Amino acid sequence: MLGALAISFILTGGALIATLAIGVVITYPNIAIIPILISTVGTTLIVGVFGYPISYTTWLAIDLIMRPLDAAEQANLVKKP
Repeated sequence: MLGALAISFILTGGALIATLAIGVVITYPNIAIIPILISTVGTTLIVGVFGYPISYTTWLAIDLIMRPLDAAEQANLVKKP
């Protein structure tokens, strides 16, 4: 669970920084604080909520690559008639 949380945190933080940087670059001479704030909060909420299931699945795949199943665990996965 901690790995999935870390992946989600990195993904959400990256989206937050990217949205903030794009907003500042686009409105540079007169930086529009309120529209940038609204867009960064919205992006953070959307990426945080919808990105967590993706990060959880990604972490499970990474965990399975790092710790493959042994023979006993694979035998338990096979359905027996």
